[in-house]
Amino acid sequence: MSESFQATPATITEHFSPAWFAAIMGTAVIPLAISFIDAAWVTPLATFFILLSVVLFVLLMIPWTIKFFAYPANIRKDLNHPVAANFFPTMPITLILFALNLKKYPTLFFSQEISLQLGYYLWLIGTTGIYIMGFIILIHIFRHQEIKLQHANFGWYIPPVSKLLIPVSGYELAAHFPDRAEFIIAVSTASFGIGLFLFIFVGAAVYHRYIYHELPMSRFAATFFIGIAPPAIIAVILFKIIHLFSDHSYMNLDPTVIVTLCNFGIMMTWGFAAWWHIMAVIVTCYYLTRIELPYALSWWAFTFPSGALAVASGIAWQVSGFAIMEIFYYYSVTFLLLVWGLVLVRTTKGVLSGKIFAPTH
Repeated sequence: MSESFQATPATITEHFSPAWFAAIMGTAVIPLAISFIDAAWVTPLATFFILLSVVLFVLLMIPWTIKFFAYPANIRKDLNHPVAANFFPTMPITLILFALNLKKYPTLFFSQEISLQLGYYLWLIGTTGIYIMGFIILIHIFRHQEIKLQHANFGWYIPPVSKLLIPVSGYELAAHFPDRAEFIIAVSTASFGIGLFLFIFVGAAVYHRYIYHELPMSRFAATFFIGIAPPAIIAVILFKIIHLFSDHSYMNLDPTVIVTLCNFGIMMTWGFAAWWHIMAVIVTCYYLTRIELPYALSWWAFTFPSGALAVASGIAWQVSGFAIMEIFYYYSVTFLLLVWGLVLVRTTKGVLSGKIFAPTH
């Protein structure tokens, strides 16, 4: 950090990082992760995290919005950065997560009808934002002349993750809005395909970097956890497909075949996510013991992927009924809550000192 940097409202806004919305993602996923637990404390805890994520969203939207109008040159600088640009979709992603929480806890704040309607429009706005951000980012990346192999990291997975989250909420909403179902299913299925293939393409490029180049600098170490998110979210998508197409006849799909294939697919994709979680922990320990792991805003990358794994583990437990899946689910929830608490404490210290607001590029 530059010694001359002073954290004032103007400088915070000027250098506001798009990665801040990853903190909301990591917070808003917790109510979804704990929803598989049948206990009295689940709803109050979910209420706390939902309210906290909404408050954070409102607070962060202020500098995020002002920056677009007051500091457009810095926005262009972020968009042209090979790492920071990929974090722009985290803002519309939060809207998708809010829609999911409204569906999961429909009577927590509003009536069920209002929650569903609000969820639909949040999904629609979030989906639109994800596609707009995605096209802008890809155009900037494709025409960039200075992207090198060492720039590749699993933060590049964020655009594919954003596409994969669209059907997670979309397939749920389609069952509740039959008059809009064709539109929702079409958009959701197309997004599933786009996110799936981008996951494969981007994953190959980043995997190549990790094999043939040194590990990324320590402030990007946490992004290794983002590799958990795509397969975990795919497991969730398959679960949503089971519920939608088992109860409704769309595209002439055979419900029996759908259930069989999706159940098996859930276990396979969960397995890859769980394996990547173990790899991510090992890599993080390597940074801790052999390199360094100083706090950075990127630490929030520890949280949402861990939440996605917890949700996928809960689903794998439901479809399999295996005791070992139950154990892993509770482990993943515990890991999520612990790492969220740790990152929150370190972020709070960074906010109080002002260091976290300093420009990183």
